[in-house]
Amino acid sequence: MLTKFSVKNFRNFKDELVLDFKQEHDYKFNTQCVKDKTISKIVIFGNNGEGKSNLGFAVFDIVMTTTDLFVDTRAYDVNNFLNADSDIKYASFNYEFKFGEDIIKYNYKKTEPKVLKYEELYINNELIYNFDFETKKGNFDNLIKIGAETLNLDKENMNFSILKFISNNTVQKEDSTISKLISFIKHMLWFRSLGANAFIGFETEVDTLNEWIVKNNLIKDFEKFLKDIANVDMKLTNTKIGNNIFLLDKHKERALIFNDVASSGTKALQLFFYWSKRFEEASLVFIDEFDAFYHFELSENIIRFLLNYNMQVILTSHNTNLADNKLMRPDCYFILKNGKIKSFVDSTERELREGHNLSKMLKEGEFDE
Repeated sequence: MLTKFSVKNFRNFKDELVLDFKQEHDYKFNTQCVKDKTISKIVIFGNNGEGKSNLGFAVFDIVMTTTDLFVDTRAYDVNNFLNADSDIKYASFNYEFKFGEDIIKYNYKKTEPKVLKYEELYINNELIYNFDFETKKGNFDNLIKIGAETLNLDKENMNFSILKFISNNTVQKEDSTISKLISFIKHMLWFRSLGANAFIGFETEVDTLNEWIVKNNLIKDFEKFLKDIANVDMKLTNTKIGNNIFLLDKHKERALIFNDVASSGTKALQLFFYWSKRFEEASLVFIDEFDAFYHFELSENIIRFLLNYNMQVILTSHNTNLADNKLMRPDCYFILKNGKIKSFVDSTERELREGHNLSKMLKEGEFDE
């Protein structure tokens, strides 16, 4: 699991922002939100412009750095990469993972989205390697610890992640620490409910949603999903026009093209349904503005749906009504404000209990600093 993340000098985060999943508070209710004393389900609230989307891009920078999986083009924005108010010429990314008893710390610095300045890897507080991409100097004495001592590192021409190089050029046992780390990264998924199928991770190319549903014989599954989670009753079929496959919504007299008649919320549900078929394999899912097109009750249903999965989940939302102990718990709701992020329970001196009205407290500014 990802247990801690911090970023500095990236986009609107001039100062260090720390997201610590280990700050759980041993509540005895909604325990499905926590795994191994690590928070596994998070909802982040914040005003427009506070950086909720930027936080997603920051957390998922590791996917762009260490894999060849698909990355939404907005993550490659060179002009918006470094904080515009800082004279520091690089952004810092720090990740801490826990797999069993092993603690992995993977840290790096970048001057641009695709340009590394420095990289280091620790396992159980022991340095495995570090490398300065500008001076071409580093320490690789402990590569033997991860079965990578025979690698032929061309330090003078190295211009991409050492971890990526290790992943691509060594045979790791399935239960090795490096295998677990790389597998976690490759199964991270970021997507957003707004607009087209914009995502980071998990896949190498973009699917057309209608064609994917039809080709995988999931029309009936999609119908049932819409009915169960949103009480949307559609009778779907499909047709092919030219080279394109379309979903059709059948009515008594004629069928209508799904994309023409479906509401924004139903289209967002189609995208969610598409990605939900990967949730069993996912390690961490970040859904940006997950409920932008949803009715309040539907938003609650989506959260309950996600709670059934073993993966870590990070959601961003403007809907303060979702702050409810009936859904989650005070250490799983976070506020992003002024470049800092804290859970509700760490943002007030009041002892928060199951009976508290978190939504009312949020609206009244209880968690403002």
